[in-house]
Amino acid sequence: MTISESFLDHYKLSVGPTNEFGSLAETKTTPKNVGWTLGNDCPFKCTHCYSMNARLKGKDLSTWMVDRVVRELFDIGVETVNLGGNEPIFTNGLNANKTLLPYVIHSLYSAGIKVGLTTSGISAIRLHAEHKESFLLLNDIDISFDSPFPEEHNANRGARIFEHAITALCLSQEAGIPRTVILAAMNWNFSQKHIHGLYDLATRHNSDIRINPLKPVLPEHFDLALSAEMYYEGFALLMELCDTLELGEPPLAAVTGRQTSNRCPCGRSSFRIHSITPEGRIHVSPCVYLHDYKSELDLLEDGLNKILESPQFKVFRQRNLNPSHISGCKGCSLITTCGGGCAARAYLYALHSPEGKRTFRAKDPYCPKEVKPTSTFPNTPLIATSQRLVHMDYLCTWIGRPKYANAIYSET
Repeated sequence: MTISESFLDHYKLSVGPTNEFGSLAETKTTPKNVGWTLGNDCPFKCTHCYSMNARLKGKDLSTWMVDRVVRELFDIGVETVNLGGNEPIFTNGLNANKTLLPYVIHSLYSAGIKVGLTTSGISAIRLHAEHKESFLLLNDIDISFDSPFPEEHNANRGARIFEHAITALCLSQEAGIPRTVILAAMNWNFSQKHIHGLYDLATRHNSDIRINPLKPVLPEHFDLALSAEMYYEGFALLMELCDTLELGEPPLAAVTGRQTSNRCPCGRSSFRIHSITPEGRIHVSPCVYLHDYKSELDLLEDGLNKILESPQFKVFRQRNLNPSHISGCKGCSLITTCGGGCAARAYLYALHSPEGKRTFRAKDPYCPKEVKPTSTFPNTPLIATSQRLVHMDYLCTWIGRPKYANAIYSET
C-alpha cells in the first residue's frame, strides 16, 4: 500500500472540530474501560482493518513506558484494559521474541486491572506456549473471525489462519478463561447463513459472541459496510439466538425499548491508547475508530487526567449529554436511549459523504426513526451476569451468549 498524505492526516492532530457545542455542559467522566494498541506490526492484511492507518513503525516500547502507562491507568481508577489494535504479541516488530506482551499483562494484573486480549489466535497461542503464566492471568479473550467458514476467513486475512483461531478458542476453553468470538459485521459476512454459522461455532466452544458493525474509517470501507436493513435484520436474529450481555449499540438499545441508556461510551467510560509513534510519543483518543481525534498531549509526558480534559475528549462528552443539538434528533421519542447513536459512525459517514464534513452534530446513519426497521426485537433484553468482560461499556458493541451455551454456563 502506498502511504498517501491524506492516509496519515491524523498524525497532524487537531484535524477535526472541537468547539461545535460551545459552552454546553458535558457528561461526567468515569474512565473504567480502556483499549491499548501495543505495537505497529501485524502480519495480516485484512481488507476492513480500521487501525492500519493509525500504525506507522516507530520506536519500540520499553519497560519504563509500560510502567508509566500502567501507573497512569491505576491512578485514575481504570478497571479493565483490552490489548488489541494490532496483533498484540508484536509489540516490538514482527519478531515475537522481542515481545513485551507478558510484561504488560503482569504489570496490569499486579495493578489490579482486569486484562483482556483481542487476537486472530496467534497471540494467544504464543502466550500459552511460551508464557503460560501470563496467559492464565487473562480475564477474557476475544478471538477474531471474519467468517465462520474457513475459506472466507483465510481469504479476507490474506493467510491460512482459521485453524489458529480455533486453537486459541480451544486453549482458552481448556484453561477456563471466558472467551468470545468477535466478528466485524460487513455486508458479505452478516447474512443469516453467516450468523447461524457463527452461532454454531460459539456453541461448540462454549463462547460468547461479540459484533462490531464495520465503521468506515476509510472511504473504501463503504464497499463493505452494512446497509441499515442488514444491521437490524442481523441483530434481530442474534437476539433471537442469544441472551444479550451488552447492548452498547445505541440504535439497538432504542429499538429494544430500554428506558435508560448511557449511550455512546467513548470519551465517557472508555478511551484508546494508541501505539507509539515514530517520534516516540503515545497519544490517546476517545474512540479507537477516530484517529484524527487524538489528544495532542503525550501520555509519556502528560498525565491522563490532563488528557481526559483535552478538547478532543470534551466534544465527545458534550455530544453524549446534549443529543438534542444533533441534527435531526431534537424532539425524537428515542433520544434518551439512542442519543444520536454511535458518535464514530455518525462522524465517519458525514466525513465520507459528498459534502465531506467533519462534524459531531451528525446523527447515526442507522437512526431507527429514519430507517423504521420491521424486525422484531425483545424488550429490555439484557440478562444479569456477574461476569465482567473487558468490552462491556467499551466501544459501541453488542455481546451475546448463545442460549445453548448459557445453559451450559449455568451448570458449571
